[in-house]
Amino acid sequence: MLADITEALRRGDAAAALAAARATVAAEPENAAAHHLLGVCLQRAGDAAGARQAFGRALEMAPDVAAHHFSLATLALSEGDAKAAVQGLQQALALDPNQLGAYVMLAHLALGRGDQAEAERNLRLAQRVSAEHPQVRVLEGYLAQAKGDGERALKCFTLAVEADPNLAAAHLALGQAFLARRMWPFAEQALSNALRLDPSRAPSTLRALVEARRRQGKARETLDTLGELIALVPGDPVARVLRAEVLLEMDRGEEAAADLEAVLDAHPTHAPVLGQAVVLLSRLGRPEEALARAEAALAKAPDKDELWKVRLNVSGLLGEDAKDILDRWQDALPDSTACLEMLTAFHDTRGEDALAETYADRALSINPDLYAANLYKLRSEFPQDPALALARVSRLLPLATDAIAQRTLLGWRGLALDALGRHADAAASWREMIRRPATGQVPPPPAIPASEAPAGRIDGTLLWSPPGVRAEFVLRQAKAQLGQRLRLDRIGNVAAGDGFGALRFAPGHPEAGSAGRWEESLRALGLEPAEAMDWLPHVDGYTFAALGGARVLALLTDPRDALLNWMLHGSLQNYLFLHEVGHSAEWLASVLEALADEAEASGRIELVRLDADAGEAAQRIEQALGLGEPLPGVMGRGTRFPTGHWRNYREAFAEEFARLAPVAARLGYPAD
Repeated sequence: MLADITEALRRGDAAAALAAARATVAAEPENAAAHHLLGVCLQRAGDAAGARQAFGRALEMAPDVAAHHFSLATLALSEGDAKAAVQGLQQALALDPNQLGAYVMLAHLALGRGDQAEAERNLRLAQRVSAEHPQVRVLEGYLAQAKGDGERALKCFTLAVEADPNLAAAHLALGQAFLARRMWPFAEQALSNALRLDPSRAPSTLRALVEARRRQGKARETLDTLGELIALVPGDPVARVLRAEVLLEMDRGEEAAADLEAVLDAHPTHAPVLGQAVVLLSRLGRPEEALARAEAALAKAPDKDELWKVRLNVSGLLGEDAKDILDRWQDALPDSTACLEMLTAFHDTRGEDALAETYADRALSINPDLYAANLYKLRSEFPQDPALALARVSRLLPLATDAIAQRTLLGWRGLALDALGRHADAAASWREMIRRPATGQVPPPPAIPASEAPAGRIDGTLLWSPPGVRAEFVLRQAKAQLGQRLRLDRIGNVAAGDGFGALRFAPGHPEAGSAGRWEESLRALGLEPAEAMDWLPHVDGYTFAALGGARVLALLTDPRDALLNWMLHGSLQNYLFLHEVGHSAEWLASVLEALADEAEASGRIELVRLDADAGEAAQRIEQALGLGEPLPGVMGRGTRFPTGHWRNYREAFAEEFARLAPVAARLGYPAD
């Protein structure tokens, strides 16, 4: 009869195994092995109390059987009692030093508490019993992962699956290893196998499977898997939030809102979820509900800064006066540095310098290391006292762990050093700065030759300014006179598309730029192409060939000044300055060379140097654009280095400037 139980367990028929175990115990009440197998069946059925009673009865009858201690240990572990589990496993090994499962479990417990040495000791003992056992292979893989050897781990898990294709733990480990290596389809297959073989591990396996399917863009399958997970664990907020995100990607906003609201019903003060929910509710035309959710959260936890931040966001969505919310926040939490920093920013944007400085100083008196308040002080100190600004930024840099903050501070350090005349040190700081990641910027497109363009002819005027040339003032003044005729909608809009926006498409792509697409995009805006004037983010040989016949107005400064200003002060195009100065210099040179080639080959390029005679430059722009009123200037007020500042960096950026020198000369600038 014992064989009937084990056979049913082997083939995965839990009901038959349990029925056979009960029948055997009834027929042979003094059979310790039967009680033990009944405990195994009950444990698999989820009856922990029944399993404990059966294992206890087996142990009373046969206290010297290692398997009885081992089973009680596994039960204790499943109930979260690690101490009892370790004691039971050690007792099992005292009775049977070849109890492989005990070594394996002890090693996993050691890994769980971060004791690699103890885990490795138990692994070696398990390997003495059976080095090629699949459970030992799985353990070996986990230990390799803990040591950072992902390649070895993957090999071990693969060997375990090959040795026992029905071992769910091996498939699960393999699937997680594939996830870590971003091998999504393989991860999905292994995790699906694990779920099929051991449904008892469903929640953890389903979470991993969600990740694998979502990473492959399988929205429907991801949604179905999340549905299974939520059915098993209805109160899992992470699963519901993730399902809301997937639903949003599928443009199913109302269903996404329902999931977020379900989480908030259970956790009304969960700030990240509340933040997502209020934005979504407002977008769905339910702003009153967004406001009610935010206010209800604050009523429960008025001492949480993160909830006040959400409420402040709601004020922006509803068009409320932010100052009213800030005042309420400060009344509730007078010493909140988060609130004081927000007040600093609020008054800074309104040009109320005295109030901004007061709040920044109050915040720093509470915590001298605050980033935003220090940054405000740094900006306010810099014009009058660059040495003080340098001291502040030098103190802050070692404290900055965020790469974006490091990038900002390195930029300011370079600016302070520049103002103090320490140009070599400034250049070194900026080289370090650009190696930190930037956010919200797009890579500059390559310069594509004219030979790859679909030749076309258009009427109209194109405007262009290289990255680092602050053409905003000219464009703004021209827009005030020309109105709709001057197209500036590509600025700050990566998605503006006719193939000539900030993002470009390779030749032959259906969305690549052409004369026809350019004219269609203008007519869609209500413009007549022959009368339109269009600022383009990027020009190259392709542009000039595809848009042949157009008049082109190029607003320039010395390319070497443009390179410096692009690096430190950004660009209208929002193009990323590449991680090596030389790479950006190469890109800028290639684009300017295409411009110079076209200027020399045709008479349609008007090159206007904004950094030369301002009056002459203004007149040429007025004539080129047909402005009815004179421009008040060409550079305006803006953050930039002055004309010729590049000469301070002849040595520090010698190679980069040497790459730009030939095209600078072609555009009318001196070699030095």
